[in-house]
Amino acid sequence: MNRIMLLITALLIGGCASLPSELRTPPEQTLLPFSATVTTEASGQTARWGGEIAKVSNLQQGSLLEVVEFSLNTRGRPVKADTSGGRFRILLSGFIDPAIYTPGRMVTALGNFTAIEEGKVEEQAYRFPLLHSEQLHLWPEVKEPSTHQHHYDPFFFHRSFMMRPIIIVPAN
Repeated sequence: MNRIMLLITALLIGGCASLPSELRTPPEQTLLPFSATVTTEASGQTARWGGEIAKVSNLQQGSLLEVVEFSLNTRGRPVKADTSGGRFRILLSGFIDPAIYTPGRMVTALGNFTAIEEGKVEEQAYRFPLLHSEQLHLWPEVKEPSTHQHHYDPFFFHRSFMMRPIIIVPAN
């Protein structure tokens, strides 16, 4: 009985910390890390990269996302930090709505590293690794808790009665 409970607990915990199904790969498959794109020639290696959307373009051949790369946690979600490995582009067949895939949202893509594209980040020349992807996961926005402090007084409605001065009149 204890072994069954241990197995069920392990499965539940494992299920909570797993990748989204569209980002999973076979265990024997080696994924190309983003940092390796500097030294590796693009030849269709499988990669799982993620980060923050910087720009969305819809082209004739599909949609192109420009992403600021951040390292991924165990669930595949990008962890925003003060440093980045650089930028990359994700090419998807089909239409991506720029109203949903807005700059600042986090994405993770699984695809093939197929090329290095020349481009610009504002006025600066930049070489973008290109990831051809059919699997893209848009992460839900994380709402920061409000910093406004709310102080609630349980006696708020009765305060007016409690704040009146008490006058004691001696009996004659």
